[in-house]
Amino acid sequence: MASSRSEDAVYSGYLMAVDDFKTFFATVEPSFAGRPFDDHVFGYDSWRRRLPKADRARVPRLRLVPLPDIPAFCMPTDDMVDKAFLPTRYVRYTSKKQLRHNEKNRHLWEENEKDRAKLEEFSRFIASLGGNVDVTTVAGFGCLKDTHPDFTPGF
Repeated sequence: MASSRSEDAVYSGYLMAVDDFKTFFATVEPSFAGRPFDDHVFGYDSWRRRLPKADRARVPRLRLVPLPDIPAFCMPTDDMVDKAFLPTRYVRYTSKKQLRHNEKNRHLWEENEKDRAKLEEFSRFIASLGGNVDVTTVAGFGCLKDTHPDFTPGF
């Protein structure tokens, strides 16, 4: 069994098609319209980091769902990423069993009222900045394994 100090987490959140993510982010940062997906990914991350701390907490850190057979650590291009992933919550990763889509892990794979409230709050915040997150373009809810937010490599 993995240590409780795992460097990974299982995130639950909303999936968005690559083109829908690009459309959304271009409403926040119009200079990104028509640019490649990797520009949008790095632009979103940079934009999020520049927000005041209180606002940054309202904007999920973008994660990516790679297409099958694509290495996890590669440039995020349109042809390598299946979906953009906007997490709403996470739990510490303990084993591969957590990623099974079954009754025991249903709480990880299904949205709840708190998730919907976070998506609505995110949408309102983006609207307050003049942008638009069209929640009808959300391609579903799911979970994925990624680096724990408190993990710092080398420490």
